Amino acid sequence: MFPKLLMRQLRFLRNRPLLNLRFLSDTSTTPSQSSNSTITPNKLHNHSPSSSLNYLELAKFSAIADTWWDSRGPFKPLHAMNPTRLAFIRSTLCRHFRKDPYSARPFEGLSFVDVGCGGGILSEPLARMGATVTGIDAVEKNVKIARVHADLDPETSTIEYCCTTAGILLLCSQTFTYFLVDGEILGV
Repeated sequence: MFPKLLMRQLRFLRNRPLLNLRFLSDTSTTPSQSSNSTITPNKLHNHSPSSSLNYLELAKFSAIADTWWDSRGPFKPLHAMNPTRLAFIRSTLCRHFRKDPYSARPFEGLSFVDVGCGGGILSEPLARMGATVTGIDAVEKNVKIARVHADLDPETSTIEYCCTTAGILLLCSQTFTYFLVDGEILGV
C-alpha cells in the first residue's frame, strides 16, 4: 500500500483523487503520447520532494539485489505468489476492459508503472502480456538487475526501468493509467 505521504503527493500532483479499481478509466495515455515522452535519470534526480523512503529497507534490498531471480532465495515467497497476483490482475483488467483473458497479449495499449519493481518480477510478465511497462525502484542495484534480466528476452527488453520514486516520476509529467504498488492496482 502507498505510504500516506505519497498518497497525499499523488492527490496534490494530479489534482484529482486516487481511484479505486472499479472506477478505472480506459482513456489511457501512454508515455509516448504524453508531452514528456522520455524519462531520463537526470530529470528524475533533479527534483527532491519530501520522501517517505525508509533507508534501512533500501539498504536491506540493495544487499540482496543479486538474488531477485533466484526462486529459492530470499524472494522465494514472492516467486510463489506471483502467478496468483498475475492471474488476479489479468482477470480483473480483462473484465474491466472487456478484453479476452485468453488472449496472449490482453494488455496491448495499456501502460503500467510498477512502483517498487525490485528485480522486475511483476514488470516482465506484464510486458509479455502486451503492456507498456515502466518499472521504478528507489534502489539503483535493483533497477540494474531488472534491466539485465529484461534484456535477456526481446519481449521484455522494452521495459523502461528508472531509479526513482513515484512522487518524482509524477513531477516529470509522465502520464500513466495504472500504478502497480506491491501488486495493488491503482488508477490515476
